[in-house]
Amino acid sequence: MFLVMALRARARLLAAAALGLALSACGNAVATGAGGASASSGETGKTTATGTQTGSSSTTSGTTSTLSPDGSSSSGAGGAVGCLTDVSAGHHKASCAGGIEYDVEIPAACTQSACGLVVDLHGYTMTGDSEDKNTNMRALGQQNGYVVVQPTAPKDLVQEPSWDQATHVPLVFAFMKDLAQSLPIDPKRIHAMGFSQGGGMTFRLLCTHADFFASGAPGGALPGCEFSGTNIPSEEVDILQMHGRQDGVVNFQAQAVPQRDAVLNGGWAFGAPSVLEDDGKHKATRWVTGNGTVFEFWEHDYLTNAVVVVPLKGHCVPGGNDFNGVPAGYSCNDVNTFAFGQLAMQFFLAHPKS
Repeated sequence: MFLVMALRARARLLAAAALGLALSACGNAVATGAGGASASSGETGKTTATGTQTGSSSTTSGTTSTLSPDGSSSSGAGGAVGCLTDVSAGHHKASCAGGIEYDVEIPAACTQSACGLVVDLHGYTMTGDSEDKNTNMRALGQQNGYVVVQPTAPKDLVQEPSWDQATHVPLVFAFMKDLAQSLPIDPKRIHAMGFSQGGGMTFRLLCTHADFFASGAPGGALPGCEFSGTNIPSEEVDILQMHGRQDGVVNFQAQAVPQRDAVLNGGWAFGAPSVLEDDGKHKATRWVTGNGTVFEFWEHDYLTNAVVVVPLKGHCVPGGNDFNGVPAGYSCNDVNTFAFGQLAMQFFLAHPKS
């Protein structure tokens, strides 16, 4: 039975060139968004992020909220809206619609004054906790004044967490809207990021809700937005895309480059590229529109030895600390690299919505 499932998973992976498709339909068809693009500029300060992340993840209180049988929940103390009924400072868990489990890190300062909000979405077989081992966003949120949301997808037929864009993007977005109403969130500082399947979810969130998100940082991402016709963000939004040139799951030339080119050719009138960094092992290139909207493309040659049906190779997160995960860790083995989580946080800080 195990061999049959493994073979079926392998066929699916190779056919779709994406680990996140496994045995279930991943929902990679692009959602319909508002046609056309109106200008929404971001700040354009140079973003660099070399070295590894610092700080440890916060693991304070472990309050858990659950949905009532009818799918609703009453507001709790602190102005809670939606299924997360405790929005006090600390770490909270909530079980919500669609079988999605949410880990939410709320800095103490964010219960009293305006803070940013980040959703950080994991890849296939991962969880919110393993995503944090790769990005360190809980600690970075504490340090920089951001509430951090790290959802865990419901399990698929082989009992691995798996996102379906068409099904889960609306649910994650609804959770984010509720949380933004529950806390003093600055609407100009709401961002999305993710890895692999979670990177595809990030593109899809930006494609369908550009008016809500200030910027996004998809890494090792599945496709999520065509940037053409009606499948284009309703307004310009700053994006940082990261991908391994030797990705063994989401092929660099077949997936990452076309997604990059879709952004650049989607009607936003980018200027000439400028190279921010290039040390042979990684390269960062920036484009800016006449409205000041920024697109950065970070490509790297970092690797992992991990195998999940197929060797992951460059399908890994630079600067992470996820080496012993089950079925695998997703951090790159290389040291002294840029750190994706730190890079994303610096990009978010530099690019609020105008």
